[in-house]
Amino acid sequence: MPETKTSGQATSKQPEEKKATKAVVKTVAAKVAAKKIWKEEIMQKYVQMVQFVQNLLWDMETTIKRMKMVLNQLSKFDPDKPETLESVQKEVQGMTWGEELKSYNEENMQVVEGKFDGYFMIGSDQKKYPVPLNYSSKTKLVPWDILKLKIMEDGKFIYKLINPVERKHIRAVLSRTDDNKFIAMSDDGKSYFLNQAAVTFFKGKPGDELYILINDKWEWSFAAIEAIIKK
Repeated sequence: MPETKTSGQATSKQPEEKKATKAVVKTVAAKVAAKKIWKEEIMQKYVQMVQFVQNLLWDMETTIKRMKMVLNQLSKFDPDKPETLESVQKEVQGMTWGEELKSYNEENMQVVEGKFDGYFMIGSDQKKYPVPLNYSSKTKLVPWDILKLKIMEDGKFIYKLINPVERKHIRAVLSRTDDNKFIAMSDDGKSYFLNQAAVTFFKGKPGDELYILINDKWEWSFAAIEAIIKK
């Protein structure tokens, strides 16, 4: 006669099947979580690379603009007015990031002075030091502001604005680029990069009215936000 399974045998197999099912579910969930983490890491690297290239391009464009302005002034040089050349010479010297900036040790810390370029502080040692977005937003930093950085023994960075440049107030409108970055569009059609943290703080949206601050002496493609007026 064929062997028949008792109810006890069937019942004993049910916990084993449940355990196997739970193990499969956990394995699948782990794979999904790992894939999600992997995608997030890839996207983070992608965003960092895009930001790096954008910053590099912005630095190049800014340098070219400054050089064009100096060349334009040199083209107007009048030999009968030598003082005009001295004025241009001072401006050319001022284009050097490390000009009249200091770097020294003080007690148990390293102190580096530098100029803000919109994203970093370019120190007297020609190194780029990252400036926290919250600090640059709160302080309303604009390019060429002179900062003092204290590097503590524990690696903590403390920034202080010691010599702000002359500023110019401009009215603009908040806009957004194709890569989802907020920019300011002035009434004369010029665009300025913005501190994204500042836009978030003010809860800005495209179309909002802006009041921004720029370097009054040199033309840069970066502006600090003074205020945002909701539309």
